[in-house]
Amino acid sequence: MSNTPSPNRDLLTVVGARPQFIKSAAVTRGLGDVGLTQWLVHTGQHADDDMGLDFLSELGVPPPDARLFPSHAGRSERMADMIAGVAEEIQRVKPRAVVVYGDTDSTLAGALAAHHAGALLVHVEAGLRSGDRRMPEEHNRILTDQLADVLCTTGPKASAQLVKEGVEQHRIIEVGDVMLDLALAAKSRMAQAFPVAWPEGDLPVMVVTLHRPGTVDDPVLLEGALSAIERWAQKTGGSVYFPVHPRTRKAMEAAGLKLPVQAIDPGPLGYLDMQSALARGTVVLTDSGGVQKEAWYQGTAAVILRSTTEWRELLEIKASVLFDPAQLAVNSAAADLVEALIGRPAVPAVDTSGLFGEGRAAATLLHALVDRI
Repeated sequence: MSNTPSPNRDLLTVVGARPQFIKSAAVTRGLGDVGLTQWLVHTGQHADDDMGLDFLSELGVPPPDARLFPSHAGRSERMADMIAGVAEEIQRVKPRAVVVYGDTDSTLAGALAAHHAGALLVHVEAGLRSGDRRMPEEHNRILTDQLADVLCTTGPKASAQLVKEGVEQHRIIEVGDVMLDLALAAKSRMAQAFPVAWPEGDLPVMVVTLHRPGTVDDPVLLEGALSAIERWAQKTGGSVYFPVHPRTRKAMEAAGLKLPVQAIDPGPLGYLDMQSALARGTVVLTDSGGVQKEAWYQGTAAVILRSTTEWRELLEIKASVLFDPAQLAVNSAAADLVEALIGRPAVPAVDTSGLFGEGRAAATLLHALVDRI
């Protein structure tokens, strides 16, 4: 936590997990263009800097102004500490608005702290719904939208969802996806670079990210996913590029599971390495909300190991396809997943899609905030 009093800032921004550091970086880079100031609070939800702070450094964004150190004894304990810590920073900074991103526990903690303090709350990535209430993220999204004063959406579908839920139209601003801004800006820097430990040669490479509790915490489903990954490598003669999430690694160790021999775990990846991997990969297998978008942004088809997605636009344009991980409880389903991965077609172009702000989301968001706060 910060140790000295801070000057008043226009925005107090709350981040705490990988996607939020990326999203906040896109917006932070444009603050000076509109004359806004920011106080960035890292909730400590991801305590490992490889899951957060390294992204800011890599993207040329200053480190957080305040860092919290919540308990990790359990989700409730961590949430309580994050709410209290953000509340203290709000009292210290007295911002004109509190900005939260996405759908993590940090998002909801920031929203509750802002609500309790009577601060104007801005939710970036509002209105997204997967329809799967087993996911903590779905509850976080819904509750944050109920508390928010300004709801910034990625497009018409999310805006329509909010109207359906009774949100007044004047509180909704369509801005697009700030992650697309960064992905497009990163393309030129990745052109000649290879991600760390990338396989040599021209054989197929599947890029994998898995971390959701519904899959990795179930030993049967996790084993099924690893079996499908191995079968894909055997059938294609390719390699698997799999930066293993700490949660997934712990679950594998507990279940006595190991990575297939064809898999490479490069360790935690920076933003640019991850984008380069997605761009160079043959296909992507993921259960991440952010990575399924980033795969399309980098021109690679994805199989989403989930039964639902909040990014329904990706399914409609055939940039990705769903595969319900519950099927992996049946031995034959691993073969079906392999076929889904092999059969993924080329994805449509981003720059002619008309989706997610086409690289101008951060500027649209910041100009809207200048008008609203």
